[in-house]
Amino acid sequence: MNYIDLAIAVSLFSFFFVLVIVFSTNYFSNFSGISRISEFRTLSIDFFKIIFEKKGIPENWDRASVIPVQLGLTKDLYKIPVLVQEKANSSRLNEPVTVHVIFDEECLNKSWNNSIRVYEEDKELNFKLSNVTFCKSQFLKEGDLTWEVNVSSYGSKDYLIYYSSDDKMNEPSYSLQSFNTTSWIPSDGDAWTEKTVDWSREGGSSGFPTNDTKNKIMGNASINITGTFDSSSLGLTYNPSGNISGVSNGWFLDAWIYVDNVTGINGIKVRLSDNNDSIYVDILNSIQSGVWYHFEKELKSTEWLNWTNFDASNGIDYVKFYLENNTPGLTRTLKVDALHFKKQPLKVKVFPEDTINVVSTTKIDSLKNISYENLKKTLGNYNFRIKVDNISYGGKSYGANVACYEG
Repeated sequence: MNYIDLAIAVSLFSFFFVLVIVFSTNYFSNFSGISRISEFRTLSIDFFKIIFEKKGIPENWDRASVIPVQLGLTKDLYKIPVLVQEKANSSRLNEPVTVHVIFDEECLNKSWNNSIRVYEEDKELNFKLSNVTFCKSQFLKEGDLTWEVNVSSYGSKDYLIYYSSDDKMNEPSYSLQSFNTTSWIPSDGDAWTEKTVDWSREGGSSGFPTNDTKNKIMGNASINITGTFDSSSLGLTYNPSGNISGVSNGWFLDAWIYVDNVTGINGIKVRLSDNNDSIYVDILNSIQSGVWYHFEKELKSTEWLNWTNFDASNGIDYVKFYLENNTPGLTRTLKVDALHFKKQPLKVKVFPEDTINVVSTTKIDSLKNISYENLKKTLGNYNFRIKVDNISYGGKSYGANVACYEG
């Protein structure tokens, strides 16, 4: 009986031993094929990292219209976070906020003006870019961004400003900004632009208030006057048929002001009256020639001159903007836009710039113009396939973005 068990055990051992030999032989006979597949997978991963995680050599090969020494499809995208806070216990609806942004202080060609976008979470917002300063290369250096904010009382909102050096991007097509909010006074339906009929001339031998549809800060037009001094002043007066009501001390007067040339001007003053008392402030030192100035001043005694018994709640009779000069013959242009009274401005905090590495659409477009043979010279002597959208470059289909196989 023991001999029978031994015979059966030896037979089973021999059977399984033969299977091990057969499988081992098959494995080692296929080892070279497995090694090649592993090599191709590693090479494909390397290709992916080079193409979709690097910028290429040179980095601007798409703009230079050259075949890159090293192919890379990414570029830098810049992001600036902005925090807007409401501190006045007053919910804001369609409230405009203006942020001054330094895009490229050292003029490293980081920001093309058409590339700017403003987002609230995943929603793209309509914005206005104004007061721009350019580098010698015509890339954007700095400017003011204005967009609409809806925020609850004591609430806050996060916004993201994006931009890049992509000079082939199309300018966004946004509608004109026109805000009509209860926290603004006055408003004729378009709080950015008041009707010319509500404006009159302040001094000057010539010129009458008109709408300037070309040189404006936002909306459809700015109020404009050009005149030659024949007395001490030249300017514009907002003088509606009835007093401006609903305003109280502690509110802010807000407007954009433009003077084409401040040379020879002795003073640039803003004055308002409550029907009894008149207050004013001189902003000459804040104004530059040919630049829009954002005027924002709280209605309180420490901010204005000649404040005695002034009380905004009595009703505002008029608002004047005028230039002062003692020398006749000077011709100057004055513009006023977006005049309104408002409650306490929103608090705005601009955070430092962050850099993101993203795939460039312009580089993808440029890639379509490079032949498969030239790409082989760049990537190495391999047959490969690159698929971007519906555009393919040679090779076999492996169902992946980047694949290669032995040539």
